[in-house]
Formats: sequence, C-alpha cells, structure tokens
Amino acid sequence: MPDPTPLTRPSTGVRRLLLTGALALNLVTMYAPSLPAQVEPAVDLRLDLLGHAASFAALTFTGLLAGVPRRLLLVLVALNAVASELIQHLLLPRRTGDVTDLAADAVGIALGLLAWRTWERIRARRRARRAAGTSGPRSSSPR
Repeated sequence: MPDPTPLTRPSTGVRRLLLTGALALNLVTMYAPSLPAQVEPAVDLRLDLLGHAASFAALTFTGLLAGVPRRLLLVLVALNAVASELIQHLLLPRRTGDVTDLAADAVGIALGLLAWRTWERIRARRRARRAAGTSGPRSSSPR
C-alpha cells in the first residue's frame, strides 16, 4: 500500500516561488521606511520579535529548499539581519535598529535550519522505506 502522506520535494519552480515570496516579505518588513501604526498592547510584549523570527525562519527554510548552498545562505541571511538593523538605525528616520531584533533574527535563522534538517530527515526515512518495499509500520494485530 502506498504511503498516504508522501513528503515530496516541490518542483523547482515552486521552490523558487516560495523563496521569492519569503525574500520579498523579509525585504519589505525589514527595509520599509515605516511600518503601519500598531495598536498598543495592554502589556509590554514585543510581538514584533515573532515577526522577525518567522521572517528569517521562512527565508532560511525556503532558501535551503530552493537549493541555495547552506553555508552561503546562512552567511547571506545573517548579513541581511545585521544590515537591516543598521539601516533601520542609521538611515530610516522612523525606524530604529535593535539588538533584541537581531537576536530574534538569529533565532529565526536557527529555526529555519532546524525545520530544514527535520524535513530532510523525514524525507530520507520515507525514501528508505520505499526502497525497502514498505510504506511504513503495518498493523500486525490478529483478526
């Protein structure tokens, strides 16, 4: 019986489209002169940190998915994180660079890499099962 949930690698076009979307979102949110006004939270939460982490996780994961060499991608994404905070601090009058944002970017990069490694491990296990002629654990209970 075939595996009901195959984890296949998307086509090259889809992978490039995902990377382009993640890159566009990252560039707009990191380099826009100002972001839309936010509602002040009742408590002092830095919810924007989740946005930083998510943006850099998506950029890292989709870059690896698109086949960008890992070391090159990690260097470029890390440089983008540093550059975005410096540019916000030095060149964008209504934006401020923040070391905490940079830390959230780094967490996002690590999460994107972790997600990629997990994705690859799952795919490798499924390929091995298919090569061995099994689709996964089978029920061995007597009827």
